[in-house]
Amino acid sequence: MKVKLSELAQAMLKSDASQSYVDIGKGRVVMLAADMGEEEALEHVFSIEENWEHYVPIPNLRDEEERRAMERFAALQPNEELRGRLQKILFAPRAAWNFRQQVKRLLLLAKWNAFLQAHFMEAAKDWCLENRIEYEEG
Repeated sequence: MKVKLSELAQAMLKSDASQSYVDIGKGRVVMLAADMGEEEALEHVFSIEENWEHYVPIPNLRDEEERRAMERFAALQPNEELRGRLQKILFAPRAAWNFRQQVKRLLLLAKWNAFLQAHFMEAAKDWCLENRIEYEEG
């Protein structure tokens, strides 16, 4: 079965907050929900461990990939002043938070969100290729 890149990209966007896996037998992404009770989470983990050969853990790519996306997004801004503002933020403390705030102030939030989603779709595709996991667009 093929995993949907959009589902994988969404899991990667949340990979800093919850552990996720690709079930290669069913072609789906399995996420451990943050609101799972301890007993339910353990049952879920034991189920995965019993059939570990069917699951590939999705690594936490959020921090690394988001930083790359911010750098690329800033560099692609056609307005030199905008580009400079965004690039300067990336070298200051709390860069990610400040970058998101600046994007909101500059009315670029919709463009940033679309860019970030596309970036994680590419990261998902690359990860599938590296791990020999079949995928489908969408």
